Amino acid sequence: MAFRKQKFKRKKHFSDYIIAAAIVAIGLYTASAVVLQFCGLMEISPTLTTCWFSFWTVEIVALAAIKGGKVKHGDKKTNDSSKESEDI
Repeated sequence: MAFRKQKFKRKKHFSDYIIAAAIVAIGLYTASAVVLQFCGLMEISPTLTTCWFSFWTVEIVALAAIKGGKVKHGDKKTNDSSKESEDI
């Protein structure tokens, strides 16, 4: 009987869905801007484009900072519970 190595399936976090939404939103915005530019003979405002890309960039950077803080400082819940178990 052969033993198979089971693949570890990572739990999806809310931030994974936000990243996916950001990629889809940026792609759709870019595609619609190109279509409007070449087929509709109109241009989307450069200010709107700047704000759109700035918003999604800030969202992605904020998620990266949150995740980096959790990795650097550890998860407070696990640290607190381990300290309580050491005291007992």
